[in-house]
Amino acid sequence: MHKKLTIFAALALATSLAACGGGGSGGGGGGYTPPNNTPTTPPTTPTGVAAMTVGIALPTGTIGYENDPTWGQVGGFTQSTYSQVLAFPTGSTVTLSNLSSTTPHTFNVIAAGATPPANFPANPSLSTGASGGNVLAAGYGSGNIAPGGSVSVVLANAGTYLIGCAYHYSTNAMRDVIQVSANAVPGPQATPPPAGSTGGTGCKGVYC
Repeated sequence: MHKKLTIFAALALATSLAACGGGGSGGGGGGYTPPNNTPTTPPTTPTGVAAMTVGIALPTGTIGYENDPTWGQVGGFTQSTYSQVLAFPTGSTVTLSNLSSTTPHTFNVIAAGATPPANFPANPSLSTGASGGNVLAAGYGSGNIAPGGSVSVVLANAGTYLIGCAYHYSTNAMRDVIQVSANAVPGPQATPPPAGSTGGTGCKGVYC
């Protein structure tokens, strides 16, 4: 028994030395190669939207929510990269672009003549059908904007409007403010959520 243990120990030691040994000068064997811990897929981030465009996406995806210092929490709409209060000059024609590849959205005016902070109603009646033609005003609704789709709206009437998505106003707090005036300035952008975040709603991907 003792002899068998001795032989086993010797074999184990030889195996260990062979594994740790290496390639001295002249020969193969190769040294230790540390594992590659660099992520194979870097975190995906939004690319932003073009000028005179409102990007629409679930705020629980990548564009996040913004606690605007003037208007309060907004989310789901941006004219830059992340959620923010919107602002365009009067007379602009703006493209409403659904950034999602899987989820439909709408752009509905909830109220006109808003003053800060935004007092979003709890359960407004928002239609997924188009209304109000192509001019932003009280009662305007873009109708269903399919994933990757877009519609245009004319900002002919100066004012400040509360807006929301008919599909996700209540479930995802997808609501915002758009200011239309010669001197309107967009609000600060949301801080992007952590890489890989899904917002706890099963939302996956960049814009969901």
